[in-house]
Amino acid sequence: MKKSIGFLLFAAFVVLVGTSCIQYVPYDESGNYSGRPNEDSYYDRSDNLDSTYFYDELEPYGAWVSYRPYGYVWIPGNVGYNWRPYSRGHWAWTDYGWNWVSVERWGWIAFHYGRWGWDRGMGWYWVPDNVWGPSWVAWRWGDAHIGWAPLPPGADYIPGRGFGRNQWNFPENSWNFVRGQDFMDRSIDRWILPIERNRTILDRTEFGVNINERDRHIFNDGVDPDLVRRQTNRTIDRYTLKDATRPGIEREEGRDLVVSRPVIKRNDAAKPKRVLDQAQAEKQLSGETASPIIRRAPRNEEESLRQDHNKERELLKESQKTEINEVRRRADEDRAKVQNPVEKKRVDEQATTRVAELKKKHDQEKAELEKRQKIEEDKTKKAPVRRKTDAERH
Repeated sequence: MKKSIGFLLFAAFVVLVGTSCIQYVPYDESGNYSGRPNEDSYYDRSDNLDSTYFYDELEPYGAWVSYRPYGYVWIPGNVGYNWRPYSRGHWAWTDYGWNWVSVERWGWIAFHYGRWGWDRGMGWYWVPDNVWGPSWVAWRWGDAHIGWAPLPPGADYIPGRGFGRNQWNFPENSWNFVRGQDFMDRSIDRWILPIERNRTILDRTEFGVNINERDRHIFNDGVDPDLVRRQTNRTIDRYTLKDATRPGIEREEGRDLVVSRPVIKRNDAAKPKRVLDQAQAEKQLSGETASPIIRRAPRNEEESLRQDHNKERELLKESQKTEINEVRRRADEDRAKVQNPVEKKRVDEQATTRVAELKKKHDQEKAELEKRQKIEEDKTKKAPVRRKTDAERH
C-alpha cells in the first residue's frame, strides 16, 4: 500500500514538473500548426471572457494593427494573394440558418464575431465585435449563381433592435460567387469565381441580408434552401448547433454541428500585446521588411500561383458558359409558351442580343483577369526579404 501511494505521489510530481516546462508553439519552422495557445484557459475564463481573449487567441495567426476609426483590427497571415473572408470552408444549413464552417484555425472567431473591412494598402482586416452569429454575411442569388459577402465595419447588430441602418456598401471584390450547382461543396474555395466575374453577376442577382433574431438568438436565413436544392439537385441536410466544451474548428457529430460560441464581454480598456501602426503593416505586406503577416504559400510560390491562375481561367470560362446556357434555356422556355411565329422570332432576337451583350462583358472579364494575373506573377519574381536570425537581432 505504501509503495502504491509513493508511486502515485511520484507520478503527480513528474506531471507537474513536466507541464511547467511545456512551451506552446503555434507554428513549427515549416509554418504548420503544432498546437493551440491558451486552450486550457478556455475552461478557466469561459464565464468571464472579454475582448482580451480575442487579442490573445488571434495574435499567433496574424498581426494586430492600430487603424482609424476602428481601433485595433486584425490582419490574418498565410492567406495568399486572392484570399477573401468566408472562402475556405463550406456552408451548413442549421437550426440557426446558414452557418459557415471554416477550415482555418481562427475561423471560429473571425467568421462568427465581428466584421471584415478592406483597405487598399493592407487588404482584408477584421474588426472585433462580441455578438456571435452563424455567419455575418449578405447574400445574392440568381438563376445560375449564388454569392455572399462579409458585412462591413459599422454594420453593428444590437440584440433586440437589429441593425442600425438599412443602407449597405459592399466593395465589389468582397463577393464570393459560385455556380449554384457548386454551393454545397465542402471545399467551396475550389469553385469561388475570380473577382473579374463579380460585376456581371451582381447585375444578374437579387440582394438580401436576411439576418434575424428569434428567441434572443441570431439566425442567418440567407438564400432560400429550396433554391439551393433546385440548383444543386440534392437534398439539403439540416444540422442542429451544439455548444463545444473547447474552442476550435466546428465539427460534425451525426446531425449535430459542434461550435464554439462563448459569451464575450466588451472591454474598451483591453489591447493586444503587440500592435503595428498602419504604415508598418502596409510596409510589411508590401514585402519591404520581414513580416509576421506571411503571404507566401507553403509550396513553391511561383508554381502555386501558376496553378491558381490556371484554375481561375478554367472557372471563368465555365461560369461564363453556364451564364450563356441559362439565357438560352430561358429563351427556349419563353418560345414554348407562345404560338405566334412573330412572337417566337422576337424571343429569339432578344436572346441573341442578350448573348451578344454577355459575350462582350465576358471578353472584358478575361482581359481584366489576365492583367491582374500578370501583376501577381511579377510580385513573385521579386527577391524575397532576408529575415534576420535570432543571433543577428542581438
